[in-house]
This record gives sequence, C-alpha cells and structure tokens, in this order.
Amino acid sequence: MEFVFLWLTKLKFQVIGPPNAVFALVGEDVTLPASMSPALNAQGFDVRWTRNDFFKPVLLYQNSEIITKNQIEAYKGRTSLFTEELVNGNVSLRLQDVRVSDDGLYKCFVYSGQWEEDAHFTLNVEGLHLQHWIYTAEDQQTRLECSSEKWSSRPQVTWRDMNGVDVMSQSTLTVQRGNEGLLGVSSVIPIKWEFNVFSCLMRSNTTRPAYQSKMGIYGEYSEVTDSSSH
Repeated sequence: MEFVFLWLTKLKFQVIGPPNAVFALVGEDVTLPASMSPALNAQGFDVRWTRNDFFKPVLLYQNSEIITKNQIEAYKGRTSLFTEELVNGNVSLRLQDVRVSDDGLYKCFVYSGQWEEDAHFTLNVEGLHLQHWIYTAEDQQTRLECSSEKWSSRPQVTWRDMNGVDVMSQSTLTVQRGNEGLLGVSSVIPIKWEFNVFSCLMRSNTTRPAYQSKMGIYGEYSEVTDSSSH
C-alpha cells in the first residue's frame, strides 16, 4: 500500500501558463503556452481546452488522438497541440487565423487518470491599427482629425502639441463598431495656430505598444512628420 501511495503522489502536477494575457492580431497565428510542472509525459493523458462549455471543447486530445466530435464548430481546422512536445509536458494550444470572436477566457484541463489540474488563460485580440490624418479648413475653422480602426476595445486617446501640452480637452471623440465587430476611433481637434506639431497617441489595455503619429502644421501646408509605435 505504501508503494502505491508513493506512485500516485509522483503523478501529481500543476498546469502552468503565462502570468499575463496573451496578445494576438486578427489574422495571425498564436500560441497559448501551457506546460506541466513537473514536466511529465502527457502523451497518454487527456488534454482539454475549453471556453464556456466543458463538453464543447476548443480542442480535445484523448486516447492519444485529437477528438473532433463535439468540438466547437468555429475552431475546427484551426486548433492543434504540439504533439511532439507532449512527452515534455508541453500542452500548449496553437490557434490559427485569429478572429475577433477568439478574444476572451480559455481553460486548459489535463487529466492523467489519477489526477486532474487546470489553468486559465486570457487571449486579447486586436486588429492591425493604421492611423489616418485628415486636415481640413472650412468656415474659418481648421480641424485636424486622427483616426484608427480595428480595435477590440475602446483605446485611450491623448493629444499633445509641440510643447508636450495635453490638448485632449479640446478634442471630440467618435467611436463606431464595424461589420467585423471591431471599433473604429476618430478624434478631432480645432487648430488655431499657423505653426505647430501635434501628436495623437492611442493606447489599448493590452500589453502591446501604444500607437502614435505626429502631424506638422505650417500655415496652409501640412505633413505627417513621424509615425511610430512605442
């Protein structure tokens, strides 16, 4: 009995994931990294990745093969494991062609036959943010517009002038949801100076860099002087 108890104890493990949310852009492939600690051979274990329904998995690995019978339809053909790495306890999920609907919470369950553990993962999905500038002068009022598309959540927007002064209070912000479910953001400020350089910073709540562009205004002439992310 003592021998059996020690053998079962050795099978205990944890499922370890990243400390922060995983970030992905729409259309790219992403990995939700998960590993067993200690690094047991998981080739003969059950590995189940789910969203909201335990019985409708994102991916199910059972009896040494991928089971697709009750798999969520939207994930068919887009999910896989690193099967050659199962021997090292790697139970990571590979997700192809990321969509807006993939954003959210995931759970990974690993069952050895005697012991089960799970871990939670968050996937943040964003579009590829391209900022556009529109410079208009009508009715003796000059306006500068900075717009960007494909945000999964509303970003924080900041305007600054050439001296670094925050002029966001002068701006008007418009947010609209497009056909893909992503947000388009537009911010407009009035321009009262003949010479100035303005920066528009859009920052999401994800771990990726903020997106910033600068526009120079020289009387009736304007140009984008810098476009960068940081």
